[in-house]
Amino acid sequence: MKSIPFLFFAAAVFPCMAHSQVKESKGRAIIRSAFAYQNKLQDSTVTLDDVIQTWRNAASNPEVRKDTDALAIAYGSQGVLEIQKNEPHKADSLFRKALPLFRFRSSKAPILVAYAEFERLQKSDAAAMRAYDEIVHTMDSVGALWNITYYRLSGYAPFAYAIDAEFGMEQIAASDAKEKKKAFELLQNCFDRHPNNAIGMMALVALHRLGALNDVEYKFKVDLLCSREPDLRKTNDLFEKKFNEAK
Repeated sequence: MKSIPFLFFAAAVFPCMAHSQVKESKGRAIIRSAFAYQNKLQDSTVTLDDVIQTWRNAASNPEVRKDTDALAIAYGSQGVLEIQKNEPHKADSLFRKALPLFRFRSSKAPILVAYAEFERLQKSDAAAMRAYDEIVHTMDSVGALWNITYYRLSGYAPFAYAIDAEFGMEQIAASDAKEKKKAFELLQNCFDRHPNNAIGMMALVALHRLGALNDVEYKFKVDLLCSREPDLRKTNDLFEKKFNEAK
């Protein structure tokens, strides 16, 4: 199974936590310390098992358990690392514990994104679509993504979670007929709510790929969008390339 890079995941979570307005409880301080320990994976001074145990310890700490948001981060972070160990059942269990506990979008966003991609790769299409639905409706503009180099260089940083979700929807709908109607509805809704930015452009590309727009309709809508926002022409090229590479 293709895995989610855990170091990239950690890089995504830290800025979201750092730029939130959440007052740091003792539990969140423990979580921050666990992330700092996890960063040692970059120079191989700790092992994956060491870090997983650190997250287990954090999840069982009374101060963390007092703060349900911190507890959710501990469960979710451990879940991502269990993916790296090829332990999908453990990962799924941890994600399902984590997601209902979150109180803040800034904490939940990267965990939910990881969960959605995990479920898609596991072919749990309905679960992935439910997660994508939540992402595009509640995480369609995340300012903290500007602080992550990978997303900032993309040119559509605040919208990246929703755009990734749209891409995932198309990938599912292209191979699972049962989810195609839901994908059409969600993608059309994305375009209706974001007719002048990169989320809308990704919706158009995905709908065209799925056959909901013919070539003439697609070109007309893309040209109209780019007439309003010329910079989106490059974005359209980028998204087309992303789908071509995914074949």
